[in-house]
Amino acid sequence: MPPQEHNFPNEKSNRIVLFADLRDSTEILINFEEGIYQNADGGSESDFNYEQFIFDLHETTYKELYLGHEETYAEIYGDGVMGVFPEDNTKYIIENIYRLTSKTQMHNGAAGVGTWRPKIDVGFGVTVGRVNFAHYPLDGRGHAVGQCIHEAARIERLSKSYGARILISHRFFHFAEGFLTLDPRFSYRFIDRVVLKGFQEPLTLFELLLDNDPRFKMKTGAIQAYADGYSNYCEKKWKNAKRIFLGIYEEHGLEIGAVMAKRCGILEIGPPNEDWNGVWRFEDK
Repeated sequence: MPPQEHNFPNEKSNRIVLFADLRDSTEILINFEEGIYQNADGGSESDFNYEQFIFDLHETTYKELYLGHEETYAEIYGDGVMGVFPEDNTKYIIENIYRLTSKTQMHNGAAGVGTWRPKIDVGFGVTVGRVNFAHYPLDGRGHAVGQCIHEAARIERLSKSYGARILISHRFFHFAEGFLTLDPRFSYRFIDRVVLKGFQEPLTLFELLLDNDPRFKMKTGAIQAYADGYSNYCEKKWKNAKRIFLGIYEEHGLEIGAVMAKRCGILEIGPPNEDWNGVWRFEDK
């Protein structure tokens, strides 16, 4: 069971914040409404509908990420779940994301998935920041409040555009790096330096890589090429950077190559100021 409300701290404290969100949920809902998905035994629509699918997904996600661990807080947002953890939960979070993604891969590999049943693709955004818990009289519950709550949600929204499954901030990377370098199941790749919509401070983004991802070797194999492309990008060598990024996209099929190549084209047409340091400012959430 989740911790009781009175166990939450009254003062602000540093916490790990995680957003997990089901991708392509609108398309999945439409497919349910059109009767494309059905029970494995051919049961009626009432036996297997969007509401039951989302409930099962949230139940599995909650059990893997939050259940039975002290001082955690979880809240459902539509087809996503937000969790707040103490700072010392880094290894716990990474291990549980690994188990959750392993179950996802098993589900997606089953017969009929993608045709008769929805394929599950969950994106993650993880960061660290100061959180407090405010009591809301409207529902009689405590709710997590803090800038990092919005930061984690926006990081998750960016993950798909970069072709990343688990996108983390440099703040969480600081806690995770030692653990990631010691376990061969895990790796990471640098993604970008950005300013999120509505924020002022730049954020360095990394992708947490798991060996249960079919593209694990592909992504780790492109790390050096991406570093070369990003170095040219920061030096405003747009043509060289664009060529390298396109090579990453064409050779490895990694979306981030196309994203960065397009950005180089934009900057080539409208060069940034002389004091530009490579940070990209997002205008959309």
